[in-house]
Amino acid sequence: MPRHRAHPTPTALLRHRGLLAAALALSAAAGFAHAADTDAEYQAAIASCKAAPKTGSRYVSVTAALMRPVPRSDGGLVTRVPIATEVKVECELDGWVRGHTDGNAPAVGWIRADLLQAKPPTVESLAADYAHAAADQRKTLAERLVALAPYQARGHQALIETLQAAGDTEGARRASQVRDQLLYPKGERLNGEPRLLFAVDRGRVVALARVEDGGTYRATDLEAEAGYYPPRRGLHFYRRGRADGAVQVLESGESVSIGLEAPVRHSSMTARSDTVVGLAANFALDAKSAGAEAVVSPAARKAIESELRAVLQAEKIERAQIDKALKARPGDEDRGGVQIAAFDAGKLGTLHVATLIWDLPPKSKNALETTVDVALILESDGKGDLKTAGRLIQQTGGDVVESHHYFDRLDIDGDGVPELIFQVGRYEGVEYQIWTRGSGQWKSALTGGYVGA
Repeated sequence: MPRHRAHPTPTALLRHRGLLAAALALSAAAGFAHAADTDAEYQAAIASCKAAPKTGSRYVSVTAALMRPVPRSDGGLVTRVPIATEVKVECELDGWVRGHTDGNAPAVGWIRADLLQAKPPTVESLAADYAHAAADQRKTLAERLVALAPYQARGHQALIETLQAAGDTEGARRASQVRDQLLYPKGERLNGEPRLLFAVDRGRVVALARVEDGGTYRATDLEAEAGYYPPRRGLHFYRRGRADGAVQVLESGESVSIGLEAPVRHSSMTARSDTVVGLAANFALDAKSAGAEAVVSPAARKAIESELRAVLQAEKIERAQIDKALKARPGDEDRGGVQIAAFDAGKLGTLHVATLIWDLPPKSKNALETTVDVALILESDGKGDLKTAGRLIQQTGGDVVESHHYFDRLDIDGDGVPELIFQVGRYEGVEYQIWTRGSGQWKSALTGGYVGA
């Protein structure tokens, strides 16, 4: 999903600006003097670093080391560097190491030298240290084990046993609770939350809709969304219409220009993965009877392509472009192609969902490209053929471009017919649509979960 920052509310902005102005008015002179001193200290440390450079790597040996902008303990904070993180050394000064980290959150600054070691700590090395440690050192080592391997039982058990031995019953209870949350995440509905449906794409979750009685879907409350993603919360996870364990929030929701998302891991994994794609909910759904995937037969493909050709011709698209679009498959060309999914939809029999996305070439030198966006839902007509029971056809372009991709299915309202979820690509973001069936026709019931600019 695209990653941007959210816009604060006008009220919050005014409050923030007022507090900031008052603080600046009270401490401007002292602040400027302090800033000048800090800058001079920073420049002096950098000069010393350049005069005696070092190379090599060291590794954080504690649960998390604080990286500072200048080499002193009260010198501000750059970031917290987790255990076992590699720090590439630039120099060393008076018991401090200046270095930088790479990865998802690169940073540069000063870390106390005694918080680093020559080799990365491992579960085995920490477990060995724990086994031979004095009683008053075991809690620290157990906490490091948990920080290094939060989804392994060994560190949690060591910490719980250490707290119990020390008579810290409440601490042992909290440690047991954290262990159970991390090792055995379960879907949960937080106090006061409505029933919520989420989309999970590439290991990130976004709230899609509020689910109300009678199969009604409402937009989520934007102001409440920040509370949907406390670290370690679990959500019921569904993939291809079936329950598939749980996903667990790894970090608090991250603001984007519009929308909020959070990284999650599947309960079978130890980290976020791009392969985790599906739907999630804060309430359990009966998904045991979900139908299996079906093979798209040559006859069905021929009928679908014939229907696609008919709707494209009705849009007055040139035959050459129609031929190219129908032959293309997603990934073959940047301009799009045809994608067909088929699955058992219970009493409806085999359902086919077809999408076609194709970028038409500009009609003139200064014209913009136009995207053809088609979605078809086809059911059995009871006579061995397919009939179209849902259709979308549009041409869009510029900053209002749309492109529908079939995303997943799930029987959300419990009526035995799965709802269909489409992912809608836009100019600088994506969102999701829930399609429902009524009076024999499929239609969009709600669009939500936008993340983007």
